[in-house]
Amino acid sequence: MSYSEDEMKLKKILKEIINSTAGLKNVIIIDDTGITIMSESKFNFPSEDDISVEKIGAIGGAVFIAGQEQGHILGYGDISLQITEYNKGFLFSLKIGKGVLCIATDNNVQVGYIRALMKKWAPLIAKILNNYLQTDQGEINKELKDLFSSDTIGML
Repeated sequence: MSYSEDEMKLKKILKEIINSTAGLKNVIIIDDTGITIMSESKFNFPSEDDISVEKIGAIGGAVFIAGQEQGHILGYGDISLQITEYNKGFLFSLKIGKGVLCIATDNNVQVGYIRALMKKWAPLIAKILNNYLQTDQGEINKELKDLFSSDTIGML
C-alpha cells in the first residue's frame, strides 16, 4: 500500500500519540460524517468481540455531531472537547478542521494529559487533514446536522 505524504505525516502523529502514555487503546481520525480516515491501535481485538475501529469512529462521529447540535440548541456554541466516560474507559473527541480526533482509553489515564495531548496535536492534524480531505462534503454534513436538529425530531 502506497501512502501519500499527508498520510505518512498523519500516521506518524498517530503513532506518537498512541505511544505517549499508558492506557491509550485507539487513536482515530474520522471525517465529519464518521468515516474512519486513519487509526492507530495498541491492541488487536479478537474477532469474536466484534469491536472495530470503524464502529468506534462511526458511533463517535454521530455522538460528536449530536453533542455539537445540542450545544447550539442550548446556546453554548461549538464543542471544544467532548469526553464520554464509560464504566471501563473514556472516549475523547476533538474537532480538528474537517474531521474529528478520537482517542479511546482505559480508566487509568490522566484526563488533563489527554486533553493537553489532543490540543497540542490538533492544529497540525487539522492542517494536514484539510489538505487531505475533499472539500465537497458540505451536503452530507448538512444532512447529518439536520438529522440531529430539534426541528426534525417532531416529525417522528
